[in-house]
Amino acid sequence: MGNAERKVVVNGFDFFAQDSWQLTRRLNVNWGLRWDYFGPLHSSHKDLAVFIPSAGGIKIQGNGIGDIFPPDKNNFAPRLGFAYQPTSREDLVVRGAFGVFYDQINMNPFLDFRPPNAADGLEDNPAGPSAVSTYSKSVYTWQPNTYIFNPISTCVTGNKATDPNCGSSIFDVFSVNQNFRTPYFFNYNLNVQKSFGNGMAVWQVGYVGSQGRKLSIMLDINQLAGGAEIISPITGNLTTEGALSQFPNYGGINQLNSIGTSNYNALQSTLRLRAWHGLTSQFVYTWAHALDEITAYRGVIPRDSTNLKAEYGNGDFDTRHNFSATFTWDIPGSSHGPKILTHGWQVNSLMTFHGGQPIDGVRTGFDQIANPFAGISHSFNKSGVTWINPNSFAPGATFLGNLRRNQIFGPGFSDVDLSVFKNIPITERVKAQFRIEMFNTFNRINLASGIGATGPGSGVIADTIGDFNGAPGIGPGEAFNMQLGLKIIF
Repeated sequence: MGNAERKVVVNGFDFFAQDSWQLTRRLNVNWGLRWDYFGPLHSSHKDLAVFIPSAGGIKIQGNGIGDIFPPDKNNFAPRLGFAYQPTSREDLVVRGAFGVFYDQINMNPFLDFRPPNAADGLEDNPAGPSAVSTYSKSVYTWQPNTYIFNPISTCVTGNKATDPNCGSSIFDVFSVNQNFRTPYFFNYNLNVQKSFGNGMAVWQVGYVGSQGRKLSIMLDINQLAGGAEIISPITGNLTTEGALSQFPNYGGINQLNSIGTSNYNALQSTLRLRAWHGLTSQFVYTWAHALDEITAYRGVIPRDSTNLKAEYGNGDFDTRHNFSATFTWDIPGSSHGPKILTHGWQVNSLMTFHGGQPIDGVRTGFDQIANPFAGISHSFNKSGVTWINPNSFAPGATFLGNLRRNQIFGPGFSDVDLSVFKNIPITERVKAQFRIEMFNTFNRINLASGIGATGPGSGVIADTIGDFNGAPGIGPGEAFNMQLGLKIIF
């Protein structure tokens, strides 16, 4: 109940400088320095309410505090890179780079977090000039064709102990850590590139790494140590058992913090073939590993907010092996037969193969008591594919359980797309191109992979990857499908 609409403004600007030097004939060095400013969101209507633990209650931006969180003005980002040719043949190049990169602060967690409790964002705090309260079905009365909400009094502080208008209600509130800072990344790479046959083929192999710091993490700072939060069997909402540890006059207190970390390490290799008898192709392989405490920025709170490091594990999008290949073949025309039929043909293909992603993000708090893949055939039936045995897991003997986050991976992906083009000259500058494009040529079943791919408690994957990710069910990766096209090029 209440007006949750907010109009907010965020100010941001940056300055940068860069230069490069050719130190020797074989060595080039480039550098840069950037300064970024991403200010806190604010509203001229003075209707953004934030719970501040050190102040013991809810404050209003523009009427009690100047900003939702103090602005961060120390975002200096240096960059350095080099390119070096070790030999005089100029067929071997070594490149490397290091840089700091600040990221735009995401607004969604501030205003639309979608948590399991009612503390959805700054706009839903039960205080200020536009206070918002969450109602259950018992609060309104039914009349023909309309709902009539019972009269209420505004609880301007959210604290039932100090505000008589709050009655006996215990409110969930939203907070932003007053040490909130801009997230940033250390990105670095080192690679070697070698050409063969006067540049006909180029092979490159390298290491790519990234370290994320001060990433957004939501914590319930009113959770009891050791995990006192439970899911209410009546409302389905996240509630707490017994007295709250820090602020007993409030319910859940979701606080947005900049304490998350991530890291990514990858071996990347590329082989490119340039115009060999009309054939151009590229082959790319990546081995990678991504880890973090929390990947998603919406609706996710650690099972134990007092022990964030227990969440550290594979990222939601961790994909270990990824291989792709492309080729384009301009088929040489024949000297026999009509030229319009024997010339202008082109065959293209894109092939993509990669491993699956973690599917067990909701299994923190469980014990793994058996091999989840034992006795599972992964055969397809009308209900989908039983990917894991749900009986291999049981509620943890301890609050966090022995199953680390994102340890079980879903099915991989395999797709071969093929197209045939026929270029037909019309005039010197105009030509028509007839296209036949085939997707998933071998009609492989690509099952959904990632968090939420298996049904709750079933271990069954009942969706394909495209539909699971919101695609219309056609195109790459879906069941074999084909399209015809005609282009006029001028």
